[in-house]
Amino acid sequence: MIRKEIFGMDMKMNANQNEQVPLDGLEPAVDPCYEKGDQVTLLVDHVMAHMIMKMKGAPATIVAGYHTRAYAVDFYTTNDHTFVKDHKWIIQREIKGETDDSPALANGTEITMEAAHMPGMKGAKATIVDSADENIYIVDVPPYQGQQAMMNHRWFLQSEMQTREATEETGD
Repeated sequence: MIRKEIFGMDMKMNANQNEQVPLDGLEPAVDPCYEKGDQVTLLVDHVMAHMIMKMKGAPATIVAGYHTRAYAVDFYTTNDHTFVKDHKWIIQREIKGETDDSPALANGTEITMEAAHMPGMKGAKATIVDSADENIYIVDVPPYQGQQAMMNHRWFLQSEMQTREATEETGD
């Protein structure tokens, strides 16, 4: 584990990529807006543990892009029983018993997560609160608004980012 400071709070972040669900065979992004190495601006904040990660406006670099179902979930962490509301996103194969070809799951469905995006996530019971079926990306985010860099951050939807050039043109 490594420790990262987020808004002056110390939080353990999972640094072991071996705990992540493998992505071998995941369908590549369909008609992607972004390719590996593209520079984008993130358009939304995400929830990590009990904190909102201030990512809106952050620059990021595309690491990889895929097309799959993604889910936002509510859950209690397994390590300290912290309630996490509207965690975005986990993908279909990061749900126990599901595969990329499984039917879409409905909002309100109870699941067990295999995702290990943060401590206490893997093995946690969760409730699906939202879903999306679009291109989804892994991104690197440099230090932003006092937060440390995040490498290989899973996941951002294609609709949650725009090219850096578009951001500079609109002044967002």
